Amino acid sequence: MAKKAPANKKAAEDEVELEELDAAEEGEETTSKSTKTEVTFGVADLAKYLSEKTGKEISTRDLRTQIRRMAREDKPRVNREVVPGNRSRYDWPDGLKDPEVKAIIKAVTAGELEEGKKAALAKLKEDKAAKKAKEGSKGKGKKGKGKAAPADDDDDVVDIDIDEDDD
Repeated sequence: MAKKAPANKKAAEDEVELEELDAAEEGEETTSKSTKTEVTFGVADLAKYLSEKTGKEISTRDLRTQIRRMAREDKPRVNREVVPGNRSRYDWPDGLKDPEVKAIIKAVTAGELEEGKKAALAKLKEDKAAKKAKEGSKGKGKKGKGKAAPADDDDDVVDIDIDEDDD
């Protein structure tokens, strides 16, 4: 009988391990399903709608940038936590009737999207000019001290004195 007891323990341990594996697999399935949530009305839908309404091509990237800008305001028009790594998808189940969607549409049709692009471009140009000016002031000192000007190649020429009196 002593031999059967370890076998039973082993069988019981195997069953526990199998149950844990089953639970882990079920957990993985629910996790993968929860990360693949379907968006009822998202940024792609809104970009398509706005492109049709304005007659201009509005990319989802530009639209997401505008939405983040609206979320960072003192009185945010969009409820969104803007932090690095927040990759949650925008979803407005009410579609075009959602107050945030209405605010975004109003902002885009008022020209805030283009203004934001122009402001970002102007800032980029200023930063580039400042960087170039900073490098230019440092670079001038280095250019003067860097490579020496090539010396005259007089050392390669051999002077020969010819005495005409030796004839």
